Amino acid sequence: MPAGDIGVGSREVGWLYGAYKKVTGRAESSALTGKGLTYGGSRIRQEAAGFGTVYFLARMLEHQGETLEGKRLIVSGFGNMSWGVCRKAAELGGKVVTLSGPDGYIYDPDGVNTQEKYDFMVKMRYSGEDRVEAYADQFGVEFHPGKKPWEVPGDVAVPCATQNELVVDDAVMLIANNVRYYVEGANMPATTEALKLLRLSPKILTAGAKASGSGGVAVSALEMAQNAIRYSWSRKEVDQKLRAIMSSIYDASAAAAEEYGLGYDLIAGNDIAAFKKISEAMIAQGL
Repeated sequence: MPAGDIGVGSREVGWLYGAYKKVTGRAESSALTGKGLTYGGSRIRQEAAGFGTVYFLARMLEHQGETLEGKRLIVSGFGNMSWGVCRKAAELGGKVVTLSGPDGYIYDPDGVNTQEKYDFMVKMRYSGEDRVEAYADQFGVEFHPGKKPWEVPGDVAVPCATQNELVVDDAVMLIANNVRYYVEGANMPATTEALKLLRLSPKILTAGAKASGSGGVAVSALEMAQNAIRYSWSRKEVDQKLRAIMSSIYDASAAAAEEYGLGYDLIAGNDIAAFKKISEAMIAQGL
């Protein structure tokens, strides 16, 4: 099920969909997800991954008797995932204070929390320059060349850039800075050793991307559902459904971890919950 990802947005998916129709002679809108709204796409598809990550984080905070209100989020990247995290975190009372790129990171103490800043992130993303320094130039904030944002103190770390961006030294920095929550947005953003260190720390609650970063996949499924019923849900309806899906993923992960004596290990719980669902379906079908 091809869909958008790094460097692939609705424009590229549109070209793929057009090519698919030419090759097959069929117009099956569910053949790809992440399409434009004029030909079968879903509302909030671009924001979905970031929104879903924040919804998962909100449930983790709820478990601790807390909310996002007043929380400082240390975020990497400045693409779709980061953009979605910034917007939904601000909506729920949190504040993203860093963004990063291959050239370094910016520190915005006021938070990436205005429409002007969101729009500028989109502009940076589509410029093709892959530089976050432009944000610092635009808004007069600090730019730290050649560095990662994990040295900045905060309550929550949300890696949103790419695979293996967070290594052991970064994990040590997060622990030393008393970061309390580590929630993955990007796919496998931490090396195996770094993630192991974070999971072993009694100071940090962790969530893996297979659960917390699955919002984009969830809305891809919702896009397919809308194509099947030939009806487009409103932005509010899609957002509500996404929140419910992320909540159910959290609940399944937490319940599986507890059932198998693993306490509050959401990463292990998600792996177990997913395995049980697949294995039970296979057994039911005699496979």
